[in-house]
Amino acid sequence: MELKQLEYFTIVCEKGSFSQAAECLYTSQPNVSKVISSLEKELGRKLVERSSRGLRITPYGETVRDYAKVILKHASLISSMATHHNGKKFTLATYPSNMITNLLVDFYRHWGREYIVEHQEGSVEEVSNWVASGQTGIGIVYIAQRQLAAFRHILGHKNLEFEPLDVKEACVYVGPNHPYYERDCVDFSELSSLRFIGAVRDYFSMEHHLDRVSLGAISTKDLNYSIYSNSDHMTINALMQTDLCSLGINFMHQPYKHYDIKNLKINGCEPFLLIGIVRPEGDELSEAAQWFIENFKKLL
Repeated sequence: MELKQLEYFTIVCEKGSFSQAAECLYTSQPNVSKVISSLEKELGRKLVERSSRGLRITPYGETVRDYAKVILKHASLISSMATHHNGKKFTLATYPSNMITNLLVDFYRHWGREYIVEHQEGSVEEVSNWVASGQTGIGIVYIAQRQLAAFRHILGHKNLEFEPLDVKEACVYVGPNHPYYERDCVDFSELSSLRFIGAVRDYFSMEHHLDRVSLGAISTKDLNYSIYSNSDHMTINALMQTDLCSLGINFMHQPYKHYDIKNLKINGCEPFLLIGIVRPEGDELSEAAQWFIENFKKLL
């Protein structure tokens, strides 16, 4: 069995016809049919059934398709981990942050001739998985304090550990088009009247725990989200050009402030967000990782 066979089969399933699959794969319809037939012969069972009404995936074929997608995804991950250079590598995964990316620019200025940098942004779960799989050496995430025990339990199963660096409160980020731009703070009770752009929500997202901090002043289901995106570029553009705002961590390092965006304090919000490092248990940090973490602490 070859990856090519699985790739062709999943595309046929997705497109619903050999001809459309052939167009997608930049090949001929007879070639697609030949590859699928060879896979069926190898498996000893039919994957697709042809009729005058079109193509139908058999129940067995649907099962094979689901497994094939997982195999192709993992094959892609293995390929992405390939090293294409002989130099030292500094790999890092973080939550989306303009300040972190600016710190990486400083890293390049300091270490650029010695290290190749690989940086990925994602959710807490994605960052943890990337570190666990060895795709990145360390990760930087933030979680609510009440999640710490559960988070460490999850990491323990992946042979990872979490080292808190600081604890911060939440804030509201606004741009020059927001009606609160001239203000310095906002009350919990005012949040329900605002329109937000937010990251794709998961268990570790800030919104799931904000109501516990606000002592019932607001329910998270009352927050009005107009856009969900995991792109920091999207968030910055929305803040700069619209009246949307976003929830974030209340710290902004002034030398890295390149946009006309303000962070408004939420009155009565106590620090509850732990910012820290995800790393393999017992691993020693490289010289480059130590430099990055020490300089990240200075931002905090």
